This record gives sequence, structure tokens and C-alpha cells, in this order.
Amino acid sequence: MHRKVAIFLFAIIVIANSPTSCIASRLLVLDGDDATPTSNTFYASEYAPTDDDDDSQLKEAFVPEAWGSRPMKTFDVGNNNAKTQDDSHQAFLEAMGSQANTFNVIDYGAVGNGQVDDSIAFLKAWGALCVSTTRGIATLLVPKSKTFLLNSVAFQGPCRSSNINFQIQGSIIAPNNIGAWKNKDKWIQFANVPGLMINGGGRIDGNGAGWWKLCGNKKSHCQRPTSLHIHKCDGFQLSRLTFLNSPKNHISINSCNGGRVFGLLISAPKESPNTDGIDISSSTKLTIHTSLIATGDDCIAINSGSSFININGVKCGPGHGISIGSLGQNGEHSAVEEIQVSNCSFRGTQNGMRIKTWEGGSGYARKITFEGITFTDIENPIIIDQRYFANPTSVMDINKCVQVSDVTFRNIGGSSGVPQAITLDCGQNCCTNIIMDNVNIRSGVPNKDVYAYCNNAQGTSSFSTPYVPCLSH
Repeated sequence: MHRKVAIFLFAIIVIANSPTSCIASRLLVLDGDDATPTSNTFYASEYAPTDDDDDSQLKEAFVPEAWGSRPMKTFDVGNNNAKTQDDSHQAFLEAMGSQANTFNVIDYGAVGNGQVDDSIAFLKAWGALCVSTTRGIATLLVPKSKTFLLNSVAFQGPCRSSNINFQIQGSIIAPNNIGAWKNKDKWIQFANVPGLMINGGGRIDGNGAGWWKLCGNKKSHCQRPTSLHIHKCDGFQLSRLTFLNSPKNHISINSCNGGRVFGLLISAPKESPNTDGIDISSSTKLTIHTSLIATGDDCIAINSGSSFININGVKCGPGHGISIGSLGQNGEHSAVEEIQVSNCSFRGTQNGMRIKTWEGGSGYARKITFEGITFTDIENPIIIDQRYFANPTSVMDINKCVQVSDVTFRNIGGSSGVPQAITLDCGQNCCTNIIMDNVNIRSGVPNKDVYAYCNNAQGTSSFSTPYVPCLSH
């Protein structure tokens, strides 16, 4: 029996390291060249996030040094718990199966020195992972202590596995040379990968300084890439990562049904133009919580086609606050509803809670609640701006508007850096059922008062300061 097990183990090891193994063969087909993997040794991560995580387990979200500190699993084919040689044999097979579920980019040719373009190696690893039929979570591993230079890459699905984990333990950086970019719209893309998980405690650095200098504040005439674009990845999870210095917005979530974002640190200089933290469009049933966002534009922007978005425990600042819109651009029909923003804080932001729509647009922004919000020394703590773009073109009917209704500001408190603390600037009959409940805004400047500007808004105000003249009390 000993001899049979020894022969079997030897055979498995030889096959796993053979250049004609299954994985190597797949690579040859996918690559279309004579390249072979440098190694077929795989590693499995100990961490597999689940929906059972709660806030008490996410305290490490604001301590990046602690992320990714969990040790990697090691597999002992001579399992001490095995009662018989057959049990040891089974343990070995299980260990080999677990290892085969992880695709380390180093094994597919990535260098990780921050200078050599590793894009092709990442795509090779993704290709092998995507066609893998092994059971369990299939993990693409970006190992720690290395920096990987990537040009524009698209990780396309669908994949055979319904559980894909893109685990970034190391660092990914974008090219410094703007002329080297292959796609100036998106840097890292994931599309059509249901159940996608992106995590690992690493960092993604967009090297945006050159773009900011080139583009300045020219929003519509200077194309530049979003760092991470997630499209049609229903049930995705994005967690425990650091995003730095995106050329434009850091994260874009589009056409996703169900998703969870938590434990992110997103950072860019206050002066960096249009570097939104998270932009959401045409998506539903998303939760964003326990994250710190400090950028040069909106911390979070919720755009048309979005519904049932829950934002909780987000720290924002610097930046432009948490925004609904802009909506109704160039006469478009826009729709946003069922938005809950709670237990968030703002510090030194240009805006706090904002709804912004264009004149001449149509559609609605409704059933929106901001609750349990605190802030320090921010401009425009509460703002509904229906003249976000006040120069209508010939194709726009300025008598039309995006209907804003059923908007509640409850248990709101903090200091305003400007005298006009509340702005409700609405079109005629375009803002209804606006509720101020226990709103307490004071001046951040000693011995100064704050006031509310109100135009065409309808609704109620109770136990709130400053006085809002167009709401009933």
C-alpha cells in the first residue's frame, strides 16, 4: 500500500508540472503562441468574504496596514489528522484541488517590478481562471510585496465558475506616460462576471497627475480613464482596497443588480478635477458602507437609472459630498428613486447632501432620505439645485423639469463654512414633499449666523435651524 500511494503521488506531481498539463494546454490555445506558463504552482487564500461580515468585523477598514495580513494557507499532504493512508491520499487530492483554484499572475509571466507592462500576464491568468471547471472559489491572485504595471485591460465574462475572486494583495499602477495608454476611457474593466469579488488589501494607483495637468477642469473635452469600471456584474462585492489618484472617477458601477462595497479607502488631492470616488448608474440594490473617500469631486454620485441604493457609514472629505445626479442633462429623461444615506460624516467638503438637475430635463428623483448625518465646516450642507446647468440650448424646454419629491433630511447636524447653509432652488412645481426634521446647522465662524435660501420648494420643516421660509412649519 505504501508503494502504491508513493507512486500515485509521484504521478500527480509529474503531471502537475508537465508543460502539457491541462492548464498549460489551455494557455497555448488562449495565447495563440508558443508561450508556456513559468510555473503551475498555485496558492489559495485564507480569506473568502461572505455576506455574514458585519461592521464589527470591518474595523480594519480604516487601517490599511492590517489588510491582507492574514497568512496564506499551506497544505500538508501528510495531514496529521488523517487516520489512514487512504485518508492522507484524499487530503492530498483536496489540497491539490484547492491549489488549482488559484491563478497567481506571477505564474503567467507577470514581473511585478512596476516597470515592465504585466497586462498580458494578467489576461493570461484571467483566461485560465475563466475557463476553469474546478469547484469552489476561483481566485486570481495579485501577490503582495510587488507592484504591477498595467495598461488598459478588460476582464470579460461570463466565466464557467460562478464564484470569481480577484484578490489584489500587492499594488497595481497605471502608466505614467499618457501617450502609452491604449484605452483612454477605462483602465481596469470587469464585464459580465456575476458573483465577482474584488478584494485583498492591496492598492490601485491611477497615476493621475499628468492627466489632471493636461485636462484641468475641462469635463467634456478631455477624455481620460476611469480607474475601475464594473459593468453587468450582478451580485458583485468590492472590498478592502485602496484606490489612489485616478485620472477621472475612481470607480464606476454600471448596470449591476445587487452588489456590496465596503472597506475602501479612496484618495486624491482636493484640487484634482473630476476625481469622483464612486459613480453609480443604471444599477439597483447596492450597499456601500464603512469606507473613507477623500477626492477632488463627488465622494459618491448616484446617476440616472439607479434605485434601492443604501449608503451607510461613509466618511467623506475633501470632495463635493454625496450627490444625486446630475440628472436631465441636455433634456434627457432621468430616474432615481429609493435612496437611503445614513450615518455618514462630511469634513471640509464643498457640498454635503446634494441633488442636482439640469433645466429642461424630465423624469424624477424621489423617495430619497438623508438621515443621521454629521459634518464639520462644509459649504452647502443641504442643496437641491435645479439650475445645475442654467444655459439651456435650443433642444431644451426650460419649462420641463426633473421632478424632485419625497426627500427627507432627518437628524442632521454640524457646522457650515458659509452663511447660506441650506439651498432649495427649484423650478416651479418641481420640488414637492421636501421634509426637514430635526436639522440643526450652525455657523462654523464664531458669532455668525446661517440662513436658508428657498425658491419654489414645497414641504414641511420641524425642529430645524435655520428657518426655511418656503416650507410649512
